[in-house]
Amino acid sequence: MAKRFSPEFKQQAIDYALSNSHEPIAAIAQKLGVGYSTLDKWIREAN
Repeated sequence: MAKRFSPEFKQQAIDYALSNSHEPIAAIAQKLGVGYSTLDKWIREAN
């Protein structure tokens, strides 16, 4: 079963990733406990 994340968590993850652009998305995703492709998709959809 897929994990469900709240809209607030998604926005915080996007904000964190964009403000820490020097850090690889894969490392940020691992730190936040989400998949790389999931975080990448959230970022692309936000822009």
